[in-house]
Amino acid sequence: MRDPGRIYDAYHASLTQCLLTVSEYCPELPTNTPPLHRMRNLIQVLLSIEPAEGWPTVDSLTVGQAIAMLSTAQEMLSSLIEAGPEAETKAGTHAGMESSSLAGTSGRIDEELRQALSETIADLHHRLGVTLRANQAHRVRGLYVIIDPVVTNGRDPLEVAKAAINGGAKMLQLRDKLRDKGEVLPLATELQKLCLANDADLIINDHADLALAVGSAGLHVGQTDLPVNQARAVLSSRQVIGRSNHEMEELTESQEMGADHLAFGAIYATGTKGVGRPPQGTERLRQARGLTKLPIVAIGGITAENVAPVIQAGADAICVAAAIGLAHDPEAAAAGLVAAIRNAGGKV
Repeated sequence: MRDPGRIYDAYHASLTQCLLTVSEYCPELPTNTPPLHRMRNLIQVLLSIEPAEGWPTVDSLTVGQAIAMLSTAQEMLSSLIEAGPEAETKAGTHAGMESSSLAGTSGRIDEELRQALSETIADLHHRLGVTLRANQAHRVRGLYVIIDPVVTNGRDPLEVAKAAINGGAKMLQLRDKLRDKGEVLPLATELQKLCLANDADLIINDHADLALAVGSAGLHVGQTDLPVNQARAVLSSRQVIGRSNHEMEELTESQEMGADHLAFGAIYATGTKGVGRPPQGTERLRQARGLTKLPIVAIGGITAENVAPVIQAGADAICVAAAIGLAHDPEAAAAGLVAAIRNAGGKV
């Protein structure tokens, strides 16, 4: 039978080494960041319980590596609690050992220390996640095409998506309001493969679990969809969240919620976005630009002919659905929009 004491020791050592490595080489956060300061203090407590055999040997960490190491630390902490005194006593009794033989490994991490470690790891994980996603803000750019199976002129939505990518689109959003998620999954999977092969990003509309399942770049939610913080609990740290906005106060709310980019519209009159609302126009878009440093995705009635004022008003990306999905030649339509965005000084 495995020695429960050694198992406990292994979990403790792994937890300590993970935290030591992150505390020494945590990227892009000031050394006096509160959770880093707390972590260093907590590491000293761990080391007083059980000295580490060696110090970290890495030269540096990326943000993604630091996040992965924190996730491992949280798993080790959970395993430590499960393998703690109660579990050890049960294992020892089963093996016919005296409980006193486990005295050296019992009671090492009490509830107060466990909670402090868990909260500190979670806080640092959150801050690094924000940093990681902010570093990806430049990817919100150029032409952003909504792939909706009911907006394809009867064509295979995957073929429309390929045409959009071939025409220069850098972002796709899968929006399927009619089918169950199990039916949508195969298309979502193929779209993710398409985007990965072409340095583009796939965003899933509404369904955080589907976004997580296919490993998409992120999720898009509307004003009445899953709140950003609830969606964040489902997604991985690297996955971004965009949120629809129609009013200035909604933009502020979305920022406070922690959205990574903001959709704003409808800019022009349209039959597919913001029906029943007057168009925002480019002046309102310019005002929106002044309210946030987050990337803005302009949507609604935008064409190659009217996109220049939208770019000049501060949009980072231009989102369309029917302009590509219903076009006679989706690839040519996408290429035309990309050229117009480029000519207006936009990022493509």
